[in-house]
Amino acid sequence: MKYSGNCLCGAVAFKFPYDPMMQFKCHCNVCQKVFGNSLHALAMPQDELEISGSLSHYFITGGSGNKLHYNFCPTCGTFIYNKPDLLDPMIYVPAGLLDGQIEFTPTVELWTSQKPKNISQASSTKAAFEDNGTTDRLMEMLENFDQRE
Repeated sequence: MKYSGNCLCGAVAFKFPYDPMMQFKCHCNVCQKVFGNSLHALAMPQDELEISGSLSHYFITGGSGNKLHYNFCPTCGTFIYNKPDLLDPMIYVPAGLLDGQIEFTPTVELWTSQKPKNISQASSTKAAFEDNGTTDRLMEMLENFDQRE
């Protein structure tokens, strides 16, 4: 496997074999509550993420009106990934869980209308959306499966 990470207590570990399909920042109010700031995430198909250990689950209705499924360690509470119904089968893994294995270079920023004033746009950002970006626009931005390493 190319990349790996784990929760704070080590009860949950994960790995995945390919580069993420997209690196992005989400500035929505929900992410600010969950993470204490904007989410810096890696997007990939759920079937590429291999998890050892058990996860707890929680879901909410996000800004798009669709459910967001949160998956986290039941012991230490570390958030491992979330799955938006809007972009099924994609999942989002926080970039910080990879302990520097990937230089975080987001190409997309979502919910810039809710972005905290102290966060600047990344120089690598190619598209920024005031809302969730809609499914069509985001799907166009995902890297081609065949080109990933």
